[in-house]
Amino acid sequence: MAGTSEGGRKTSEGGRGDPHKASPAAIERYLKGIDFPVKSKNDLVTHAKKNGAPDDVIYVLEHFEDKEYHSPIDVAKEVGNQSSS
Repeated sequence: MAGTSEGGRKTSEGGRGDPHKASPAAIERYLKGIDFPVKSKNDLVTHAKKNGAPDDVIYVLEHFEDKEYHSPIDVAKEVGNQSSS
């Protein structure tokens, strides 16, 4: 169930702690309010953590290519690259 807690950690929509199931919508939700361009994946991770992102979302962001992201579209493309690998 979306937003439920497992082991004391909130899980993302459909995530249930599984890094391969963090939805693009969940990742976008935890990046709300970030200003683009973002200089590196570390900035994405830091912002998501400030917004209370669960482990599966952080896992996906930590596996992004370390580059500058110019828009939410860049982030969405990278999410797609992660789920296809």
